[in-house]
Amino acid sequence: MILINKYEAALSIDEVFVQCKHQHDELVKILDFIDLPPNIKELEKQNSTILRNYYSNALSHNLLDIKTVKYIVNRNIKPNGLSERSIYQQQKAEDFLNSKLYEPISLSLIYQLQKILIAELYNRNGESTLFNSNNFKQPEKLCAESEMELDSLCEFLNSDNEFHPIIQSWMLLFKILGLPMFSEGKSKIASLMQNFWLKKHGMDLQGLLSIEHDLYLNKNDYQKFFYENRRRDLAPNEDAYSLNDQISFGLNLHSAQLSRIYNLLQTYFRKQVDFDKLKPRQKNIMNYVFKRGYRLKEIDESILNKRQKLIMYIIQHRGFVSTKELVSEFECNRKTIQRDFTYLLDTKLVKVIGQGSALRYALNLNENNESSLNDYQSEYLKSTDEIPQIDFE
Repeated sequence: MILINKYEAALSIDEVFVQCKHQHDELVKILDFIDLPPNIKELEKQNSTILRNYYSNALSHNLLDIKTVKYIVNRNIKPNGLSERSIYQQQKAEDFLNSKLYEPISLSLIYQLQKILIAELYNRNGESTLFNSNNFKQPEKLCAESEMELDSLCEFLNSDNEFHPIIQSWMLLFKILGLPMFSEGKSKIASLMQNFWLKKHGMDLQGLLSIEHDLYLNKNDYQKFFYENRRRDLAPNEDAYSLNDQISFGLNLHSAQLSRIYNLLQTYFRKQVDFDKLKPRQKNIMNYVFKRGYRLKEIDESILNKRQKLIMYIIQHRGFVSTKELVSEFECNRKTIQRDFTYLLDTKLVKVIGQGSALRYALNLNENNESSLNDYQSEYLKSTDEIPQIDFE
């Protein structure tokens, strides 16, 4: 049986994992904050499905142009030949796993994937004829050792509460790759099971993850972990790469994929705010709002309207701000901005610093004792007791 402490002794990946988890958690909040239209969410979810399929097949040396993959995945064309049918079967396998999200992971899922990806691929291929019986494939059976290892791994993952699902997903992928498996489809099965595990635990960013992309970009290093799993100077049963090495490598790829999604969401956010039409200072503010704006979303619209929230974003970004600056930023009447500040002062969310031409506003956290707002406090104000008198006029 696989015990928890069998893995604990091998894993020391805290630093790279903390960074990866922080990226993921921040992206979840940003995705919720920018509130993409449903059609855009569905489009990008579909694009990620296409990319997963395309790069998974590319890793298996089945190179088709991405337009063909798109048409097959979207059922726009009927696949012909083994190469195109493998795309169709890959999507069928992912759809099958999506229907099993509420079931525990098991060896039977892996056997079903082999049936869909390999047996059905050859047996339903139009090129198979009575005179070409070599194409017919019987479902394969794993050796007893592999079955035992996979059974133990499934039991461990289904019951483990120590490791984060992201780490578990890479553990699952590399453990599958390290075992004697079927004659074909090992890397596809490993990737499908990893995606299944992440989606099962809500870690797939609403379907936007396509880790296969980064696996393909780093395929030479990636394949070393299972094609060259032993070095000559090692004992016959000693692994060339530890589980720690494998998961650290995987987490770095995971982080790269999260960075791609970050850039994608930022692109959509900039379209929402007409970023290209903004002035340089406004662009700077909008970049900040995208990165940290979710922190103020929890404040109800009945408390702050959108302009008042944006005022607080700006104050958080700069530390303090004047009425004149905001009149210029929003291109509105000075009295409108002054009314906003009067309200923010009355609710004790901001405070006045300075006087006369040097008067400006900062977040009022210390006096208000609003612990829920502490995260919005400017780093500058946190570290400075005396605010220099700056004339913004």
